[in-house]
Amino acid sequence: MNNSRIETVKPTFEVSVGAAFFCVIKNRTPTDIVYQNKIIRSDVIRELGLTPTVAEQEIWASGTLFEYVSQVTGGNISLNAVALDKNLLTELSGATQTDGFVFNRATDLEKEFAFGYWGENRDGTMVFYWHPVCKLVPGEDNKTSRTNDPSDPQKNYNIKIIPFGSGAESGLWRVMYDQGKDIAAGNTPLSIEEFFGNVIYKEDQI
Repeated sequence: MNNSRIETVKPTFEVSVGAAFFCVIKNRTPTDIVYQNKIIRSDVIRELGLTPTVAEQEIWASGTLFEYVSQVTGGNISLNAVALDKNLLTELSGATQTDGFVFNRATDLEKEFAFGYWGENRDGTMVFYWHPVCKLVPGEDNKTSRTNDPSDPQKNYNIKIIPFGSGAESGLWRVMYDQGKDIAAGNTPLSIEEFFGNVIYKEDQI
């Protein structure tokens, strides 16, 4: 009689990163966010890295490690892209634009925005992500001379993820939707247009 409790699973794996989505925040309170009607899609991502910001604490008692506590308090996204839209970057920076002129001041206030993207799996399913509140962190802007070699344009951007919410719903920093899990549950999975058509920043929105 076979009483084995061992279950062999064959997980799918990610093969590519998809488009990026930006939606600028008009205003927000501790419980609600008002976004612009326009959601910008950018099919420019070459590489994306997410590093959660973790607060951790070791609790020692009687000379031994009694407990280890960790809490994700936000995150940082490193984005390598062909290039982001110049008008979008100007708006996010809080700069003043008049026709072809852009005025960057030390007093500019960067705008908050929602940032989304997806990962494509080997089995054809996708995992979608929204980070409801983010800010673009100013970084290096390097320029190089043209050479005889073919151009391979790329720019690096840093995005700071800010937790949102208060009370029982406080600290939301990411919304993730897995098509594969939804299919396994017997549901028709959401498409790219359906998921990214609106920014999700609360559980009751689903």
